[in-house]
Amino acid sequence: MYHFLRRRLLLLLPIAALLFAGNASAQSGQSAPVGSIDTSTWVSTSQGSYGGVAYTRYEAMFEGSTSNNRPFRVPCQIIAPANPAQGSGLLLYDWLVPSTIYTVVGQEQADARYTMTDNFLFGRGVSYATVRSDIRGIGKSSPVINSSRPWSDDLLDTSSEFIASSGDEFDIVVAYMHALRTDPLALQVLGAVQRRAAFGYSASGYNLRGLLRAKIGIGLFDFSLVGGTGNGYVIPTGFGPGSSLNGVGIGFTPAERNPLPGAGREIDFQSETDIVVLGAHKIRREAANYRVYQFAGAAHLRDLDAAEFGLADPQSANNAEWTPFFRALFVAGNNWCDGVQPPPSLWLGAQNDANIVRDAKGNALVTHVGGQAVSTTAHRLPAVAVGENQYLPFDPSYVDGSFLGDLRALAGSHVDLTGSFTNHAAYVAQITQHANGLLAGGYLLQEDADAIILTASQSSIGN
Repeated sequence: MYHFLRRRLLLLLPIAALLFAGNASAQSGQSAPVGSIDTSTWVSTSQGSYGGVAYTRYEAMFEGSTSNNRPFRVPCQIIAPANPAQGSGLLLYDWLVPSTIYTVVGQEQADARYTMTDNFLFGRGVSYATVRSDIRGIGKSSPVINSSRPWSDDLLDTSSEFIASSGDEFDIVVAYMHALRTDPLALQVLGAVQRRAAFGYSASGYNLRGLLRAKIGIGLFDFSLVGGTGNGYVIPTGFGPGSSLNGVGIGFTPAERNPLPGAGREIDFQSETDIVVLGAHKIRREAANYRVYQFAGAAHLRDLDAAEFGLADPQSANNAEWTPFFRALFVAGNNWCDGVQPPPSLWLGAQNDANIVRDAKGNALVTHVGGQAVSTTAHRLPAVAVGENQYLPFDPSYVDGSFLGDLRALAGSHVDLTGSFTNHAAYVAQITQHANGLLAGGYLLQEDADAIILTASQSSIGN
């Protein structure tokens, strides 16, 4: 699988990236990146109402210069209660994932909104912000208007956007996060912000992991959710004299470090795919500011994602719906900042052990809870625990040398085992037991546990 991992990493990193070992800093002796919102481009529209609170979406061009004094001009977005006083005081930054540019989506995707949903985020009074930072997104727009595809409705004229170098991505994000603390327009619409969070999944997860391990990432976030990564991270690094990037690029290192002190608390969450393909077994550890959760049966992409992205045979992909875990961990991360310890970590093996133990139906088991070995069939999605399917995290038959083929392989597959159930009431009882166990442990929220039980009760499984 390692050749696949390397190819995927190289494609998802910016075009001029290279692999390196070490912890070089691109910021030594350089000025800090700066930026501001262009007030002449400021536009807004209603975002709807959530829990009786009206939300407004604001967009504008964000311009500035990097630590190497290269200019940039990119679109940015803020979504917040129309009356800032009605917000919770929590601001979420969503690092856009670039992988979807190469699919029918046609541009970067806002994964926090796509996976956790607006109803969840805005129903809790969260304010939201994102900015285009990847040079490959310049000029790209989805052919279909979609809320998780920023600027796809052309509310904002983005025609003046530019990024000088692929090495500028981290600087743009850092400049934007600083601007959200000082820019008059941002302060006006966000109101009092007491806490800042970040979300990054897959390629963007590697970026966020890197930012939390670089000096430029200190003080930006109180907590971060990093999903869909294996070991290692992406970080700005000096290329040396003569570089076409004037000394700064983006590089990947397989090294493992905890987030730096002052970078906030980090929760990593991973699918089974990330273990069997991307080396996520190497990052199982706990620290005062770091936790790792690994979810049996889940694939890096779901069947829903395969359909959304126009990938081959979405109906045969892995259908384990594990995004409810994202929401529970988001709540846990926020509570962690208040001194409430997050749920015990979940690992599909011991530290540095790539082997996965499976049940009689071929589904992975959680073997370590809170870092301690256990023998249990619990701590898994109810559907995985009862074995509605054999959930396959990776399907190598789609690996054909193309990016879309590799991406489809990450959506895995499944074997339908629902026909093996002969008692509907017993099936619902088992689902209920596992959902309530996850709820009690803090791995599911009440509304998601209720939805899982309701879906089971309304199904025809066992009839």
